[in-house]
Amino acid sequence: MTNICCSNLSKSYQGIQSLVATSLCLKQGSVTGLLGPNGAGKSTLIKCILGLVQADSGSVDIPAHVRIGYLPELAQLPPSVTAWQTIRLALQLSNKFSDKTAPSLLLDRVRLAEKHWHKPLRSFSKGMRQRVALAYAIAGDPQWLILDEPMSGLDVMGRKQFLEILLELNKQGIGMLVCSHIVTDLVRLCERVLLIHQGSIVDEINITEHSMSEAEALESRLMQTAEYSHE
Repeated sequence: MTNICCSNLSKSYQGIQSLVATSLCLKQGSVTGLLGPNGAGKSTLIKCILGLVQADSGSVDIPAHVRIGYLPELAQLPPSVTAWQTIRLALQLSNKFSDKTAPSLLLDRVRLAEKHWHKPLRSFSKGMRQRVALAYAIAGDPQWLILDEPMSGLDVMGRKQFLEILLELNKQGIGMLVCSHIVTDLVRLCERVLLIHQGSIVDEINITEHSMSEAEALESRLMQTAEYSHE
Protein backbone atom coordinates (compact mmCIF):
# COMPACT_ATOMS: atom_id res chain seq x y z
CA MET A 1 0.00 0.00 0.00
CA THR A 2 1.08 3.58 -0.64
CA ASN A 3 -1.18 5.38 1.82
CA ILE A 4 0.12 8.58 3.42
CA CYS A 5 -1.10 9.30 6.94
CA CYS A 6 -0.52 12.17 9.37
CA SER A 7 -1.36 12.08 13.05
CA ASN A 8 -1.82 15.07 15.37
CA LEU A 9 0.52 17.42 13.50
CA SER A 10 1.11 20.74 15.23
CA LYS A 11 3.37 23.56 14.11
CA SER A 12 3.88 27.15 15.22
CA TYR A 13 5.99 30.00 13.90
CA GLN A 14 7.21 32.58 16.41
CA GLY A 15 4.39 31.71 18.77
CA ILE A 16 1.67 31.75 16.11
CA GLN A 17 -0.04 28.39 15.67
CA SER A 18 -0.16 27.26 12.04
CA LEU A 19 -1.27 23.65 12.57
CA VAL A 20 -3.22 22.30 15.55
CA ALA A 21 -3.31 18.51 16.09
CA THR A 22 -4.13 17.87 12.43
CA SER A 23 -4.69 14.29 11.25
CA LEU A 24 -5.55 12.87 7.83
CA CYS A 25 -5.03 9.77 5.70
CA LEU A 26 -4.57 9.83 1.94
CA LYS A 27 -5.60 6.54 0.36
CA GLN A 28 -3.68 5.04 -2.54
CA GLY A 29 -4.74 6.51 -5.90
CA SER A 30 -7.19 9.00 -4.39
CA VAL A 31 -7.42 12.75 -5.06
CA THR A 32 -7.91 14.95 -2.00
CA GLY A 33 -8.28 18.72 -2.00
CA LEU A 34 -7.25 21.22 0.66
CA LEU A 35 -9.41 24.32 0.86
CA GLY A 36 -9.24 27.24 3.25
CA PRO A 37 -8.54 30.97 3.57
CA ASN A 38 -5.07 32.46 3.48
CA GLY A 39 -3.10 31.53 6.58
CA ALA A 40 -5.29 28.51 7.35
CA GLY A 41 -2.30 26.14 7.44
CA LYS A 42 -2.59 24.46 4.04
CA SER A 43 0.97 25.08 2.86
CA THR A 44 2.39 24.26 6.29
CA LEU A 45 0.59 20.90 6.22
CA ILE A 46 2.00 20.15 2.77
CA LYS A 47 5.53 21.08 3.83
CA CYS A 48 5.28 18.89 6.94
CA ILE A 49 4.19 15.93 4.81
CA LEU A 50 7.10 16.51 2.43
CA GLY A 51 9.59 16.93 5.26
CA LEU A 52 10.42 20.49 4.18
CA VAL A 53 9.26 21.69 7.61
CA GLN A 54 9.53 19.72 10.84
CA ALA A 55 6.35 19.63 12.89
CA ASP A 56 6.56 20.54 16.58
CA SER A 57 4.63 17.39 17.42
CA GLY A 58 2.78 14.56 15.72
CA SER A 59 3.92 12.18 13.01
CA VAL A 60 3.85 11.57 9.26
CA ASP A 61 3.72 7.95 8.10
CA ILE A 62 4.95 7.41 4.53
CA PRO A 63 6.08 3.90 3.51
CA ALA A 64 9.77 3.84 2.62
CA HIS A 65 9.19 2.80 -1.00
CA VAL A 66 6.70 5.58 -1.82
CA ARG A 67 7.79 8.12 -4.44
CA ILE A 68 6.30 11.63 -4.22
CA GLY A 69 6.39 14.41 -6.81
CA TYR A 70 5.94 18.00 -5.69
CA LEU A 71 4.67 20.99 -7.65
CA PRO A 72 5.04 24.20 -5.59
CA GLU A 73 2.99 27.31 -6.30
CA LEU A 74 6.05 29.09 -7.73
CA ALA A 75 8.35 26.53 -9.31
CA GLN A 76 11.85 27.99 -9.66
CA LEU A 77 13.00 26.68 -13.02
CA PRO A 78 16.23 28.02 -14.62
CA PRO A 79 15.12 30.53 -17.29
CA SER A 80 18.11 30.10 -19.62
CA VAL A 81 17.71 26.36 -20.26
CA THR A 82 15.20 24.67 -22.52
CA ALA A 83 12.22 22.57 -21.50
CA TRP A 84 13.92 19.45 -22.88
CA GLN A 85 17.14 20.13 -20.94
CA THR A 86 15.16 20.75 -17.75
CA ILE A 87 13.36 17.42 -17.97
CA ARG A 88 16.54 15.60 -18.94
CA LEU A 89 18.09 16.91 -15.71
CA ALA A 90 15.06 15.78 -13.69
CA LEU A 91 15.35 12.29 -15.16
CA GLN A 92 19.08 12.16 -14.45
CA LEU A 93 18.52 13.19 -10.83
CA SER A 94 15.88 10.46 -10.53
CA ASN A 95 18.11 7.85 -12.19
CA LYS A 96 15.45 7.49 -14.89
CA PHE A 97 17.43 8.75 -17.89
CA SER A 98 17.88 5.46 -19.72
CA ASP A 99 16.50 6.58 -23.07
CA LYS A 100 17.24 9.81 -24.95
CA THR A 101 13.57 10.01 -25.94
CA ALA A 102 12.40 10.08 -22.31
CA PRO A 103 12.27 13.92 -21.96
CA SER A 104 10.19 14.09 -25.13
CA LEU A 105 7.76 11.50 -23.78
CA LEU A 106 7.26 13.46 -20.56
CA LEU A 107 6.80 16.79 -22.33
CA ASP A 108 4.27 15.14 -24.62
CA ARG A 109 2.53 13.69 -21.56
CA VAL A 110 1.90 17.21 -20.20
CA ARG A 111 0.83 18.40 -23.67
CA LEU A 112 3.62 20.88 -24.27
CA ALA A 113 3.74 21.45 -28.04
CA GLU A 114 6.89 20.04 -29.64
CA LYS A 115 7.78 23.39 -31.19
CA HIS A 116 8.53 24.69 -27.67
CA TRP A 117 10.70 21.83 -26.40
CA HIS A 118 14.03 23.40 -27.35
CA LYS A 119 13.21 27.00 -26.44
CA PRO A 120 14.49 28.65 -23.21
CA LEU A 121 11.99 28.80 -20.38
CA ARG A 122 12.27 32.59 -20.19
CA SER A 123 10.20 32.72 -23.38
CA PHE A 124 7.38 30.63 -21.89
CA SER A 125 3.99 31.78 -20.63
CA LYS A 126 2.93 30.93 -17.06
CA GLY A 127 0.87 28.01 -18.33
CA MET A 128 3.76 26.58 -20.35
CA ARG A 129 6.18 26.88 -17.42
CA GLN A 130 3.62 25.14 -15.22
CA ARG A 131 3.49 22.23 -17.65
CA VAL A 132 7.27 21.91 -17.58
CA ALA A 133 7.19 22.03 -13.77
CA LEU A 134 4.59 19.24 -13.76
CA ALA A 135 6.73 17.16 -16.12
CA TYR A 136 9.64 17.73 -13.72
CA ALA A 137 7.45 16.56 -10.80
CA ILE A 138 6.50 13.30 -12.53
CA ALA A 139 9.98 12.55 -13.91
CA GLY A 140 10.69 10.24 -10.97
CA ASP A 141 7.60 8.11 -11.72
CA PRO A 142 5.82 9.08 -8.47
CA GLN A 143 2.89 7.26 -6.89
CA TRP A 144 1.80 10.58 -5.37
CA LEU A 145 1.71 14.18 -6.53
CA ILE A 146 1.43 17.02 -4.02
CA LEU A 147 0.37 20.25 -5.71
CA ASP A 148 0.26 23.69 -4.09
CA GLU A 149 -1.99 26.07 -6.08
CA PRO A 150 -1.22 24.35 -9.41
CA MET A 151 -3.68 26.48 -11.45
CA SER A 152 -2.85 29.84 -9.84
CA GLY A 153 -2.39 32.55 -12.45
CA LEU A 154 -3.62 30.47 -15.39
CA ASP A 155 -6.35 31.74 -17.68
CA VAL A 156 -9.60 29.83 -18.17
CA MET A 157 -8.31 27.72 -21.07
CA GLY A 158 -5.00 27.05 -19.32
CA ARG A 159 -6.83 25.87 -16.18
CA LYS A 160 -9.09 23.60 -18.21
CA GLN A 161 -6.18 21.96 -20.02
CA PHE A 162 -4.13 21.59 -16.84
CA LEU A 163 -7.05 19.95 -15.05
CA GLU A 164 -7.44 17.51 -17.94
CA ILE A 165 -3.77 16.55 -17.63
CA LEU A 166 -4.12 15.97 -13.88
CA LEU A 167 -7.23 13.84 -14.42
CA GLU A 168 -5.31 11.73 -16.95
CA LEU A 169 -2.44 11.25 -14.51
CA ASN A 170 -4.87 10.13 -11.83
CA LYS A 171 -6.43 7.59 -14.22
CA GLN A 172 -2.91 6.23 -14.62
CA GLY A 173 -2.81 5.54 -10.87
CA ILE A 174 -1.14 8.63 -9.41
CA GLY A 175 -2.74 9.82 -6.17
CA MET A 176 -2.88 13.54 -5.44
CA LEU A 177 -3.13 16.08 -2.65
CA VAL A 178 -4.14 19.42 -4.16
CA CYS A 179 -4.19 22.77 -2.39
CA SER A 180 -6.20 25.45 -4.20
CA HIS A 181 -8.36 28.54 -3.66
CA ILE A 182 -10.35 27.74 -6.81
CA VAL A 183 -13.38 25.80 -5.61
CA THR A 184 -14.60 24.76 -9.07
CA ASP A 185 -11.22 23.21 -9.88
CA LEU A 186 -11.21 21.18 -6.67
CA VAL A 187 -14.73 19.92 -7.34
CA ARG A 188 -13.82 18.82 -10.88
CA LEU A 189 -10.67 17.04 -9.76
CA CYS A 190 -11.18 15.67 -6.24
CA GLU A 191 -13.05 12.83 -4.58
CA ARG A 192 -13.13 14.73 -1.31
CA VAL A 193 -12.17 18.16 -0.04
CA LEU A 194 -10.79 18.87 3.43
CA LEU A 195 -11.78 22.28 4.76
CA ILE A 196 -8.94 23.67 6.86
CA HIS A 197 -9.27 26.73 9.08
CA GLN A 198 -7.01 28.21 11.76
CA GLY A 199 -4.71 25.20 11.57
CA SER A 200 -7.36 22.48 11.90
CA ILE A 201 -9.39 20.36 9.52
CA VAL A 202 -12.94 21.42 10.34
CA ASP A 203 -14.89 19.49 7.71
CA GLU A 204 -14.57 16.75 5.08
CA ILE A 205 -16.78 17.02 2.01
CA ASN A 206 -17.19 14.08 -0.36
CA ILE A 207 -17.48 15.01 -4.05
CA THR A 208 -19.68 12.59 -5.99
CA GLU A 209 -21.08 14.44 -9.03
CA HIS A 210 -18.27 16.94 -9.76
CA SER A 211 -21.04 19.44 -10.50
CA MET A 212 -21.54 23.20 -10.26
CA SER A 213 -24.09 22.67 -7.48
CA GLU A 214 -21.44 20.86 -5.41
CA ALA A 215 -19.03 23.73 -6.05
CA GLU A 216 -21.63 26.25 -4.87
CA ALA A 217 -22.34 24.20 -1.74
CA LEU A 218 -18.62 23.90 -0.98
CA GLU A 219 -18.07 27.63 -1.45
CA SER A 220 -21.02 28.34 0.85
CA ARG A 221 -19.53 26.03 3.50
CA LEU A 222 -16.21 27.84 3.23
CA MET A 223 -17.90 31.22 3.64
CA GLN A 224 -19.82 30.00 6.69
CA THR A 225 -16.58 28.90 8.31
CA ALA A 226 -14.91 32.24 7.64
CA GLU A 227 -17.91 34.23 8.92
CA TYR A 228 -18.18 32.09 12.07
CA SER A 229 -14.52 32.78 12.91
CA HIS A 230 -15.12 36.54 12.78
CA GLU A 231 -18.19 36.57 15.07
